[in-house]
Amino acid sequence: MKIGILGSGFMGGTHARAYAKIPGVEIVVVSSLHREKAEALAGEVGARATTDDRSIIEDPAIDAISNTLPTHLHPEATIAALNAGKHVLLEKPFALTAEDCDGMIAAAKASGKILMVAHVLRFWGEYVSLAEFVHEGRLGKPISAIASRLSQVPAWADWFLDPALSGGAVLDLSVHDFDVLNWVLGAPKSVYGRGKEFRPGLWNDIHASVAYGEASGFVEGSEFMPKDYPFSCGLKVLCEGGVIEFAFQAGGVSVEMGGGSSLTVHEPGRAYALEGKPGDAYENQAAYFVDCVREGRAPTLGTPEQARLAVRTANAARESFETGTVVTI
Repeated sequence: MKIGILGSGFMGGTHARAYAKIPGVEIVVVSSLHREKAEALAGEVGARATTDDRSIIEDPAIDAISNTLPTHLHPEATIAALNAGKHVLLEKPFALTAEDCDGMIAAAKASGKILMVAHVLRFWGEYVSLAEFVHEGRLGKPISAIASRLSQVPAWADWFLDPALSGGAVLDLSVHDFDVLNWVLGAPKSVYGRGKEFRPGLWNDIHASVAYGEASGFVEGSEFMPKDYPFSCGLKVLCEGGVIEFAFQAGGVSVEMGGGSSLTVHEPGRAYALEGKPGDAYENQAAYFVDCVREGRAPTLGTPEQARLAVRTANAARESFETGTVVTI
């Protein structure tokens, strides 16, 4: 199976290194606007480098593409790749708007090719074990959940600071947690939140309450953390019979800098650790995508519909910040 990777930034490199560990997968070419970046990544994974994304999309030898370009470029490149007969693993968030998501979903259906969105928490062992534990009903029905993600403003690219390109932290960062709440609690009904803008339109410190009918969720997301504050994330779910809680703190300002985590169940009178599913989340994700392509089956994790709902939920939160009202989804 031959792979092309659009983008040689942080996520492009992450996808490439994950594919490189899968037997029978060849990374043919990687791209970047900056040739030196593409050449550095290409040398690491045994590929060739290019500054021309379109040449990757149109290469008949390539079976599938990882699209790790900036969010505002997702629709054009993804639709072109699908129309060119390529399967696509698209980095999150799916797009800036639900309407852009719909265009890519339509292109995937028309092409008959697989489109999967890289919501990596659905492959992160502790999140998987937590979601399975809740869905099995071992603590009764969920009552509420709190998801958090705390970071600094991404330093590796300027486009993150333009809300028209990234959507700000509410979309680029916290879309992970809106997706996780939807995964654990079901279909969201409405959102109400308050936020702080890093600059006009760039909501980079957010608190959002999401109604799920019988259950409720809360998202805390921030890129306002001070210098050297370690990247941190977590999920706590309160159920009728107890609490299950995951906490992670990196060894530095980014998730890949190691760190420590815990997954703990608290029941009346006792607490105990729960094991996360094995494997590196990004490697699990890449292997799952490759298996779907090889077997010709649509993914059930990171589906376009799941990713669209996460975008819709994040944008409902942003609308609530801007209007001060409850926004129906």
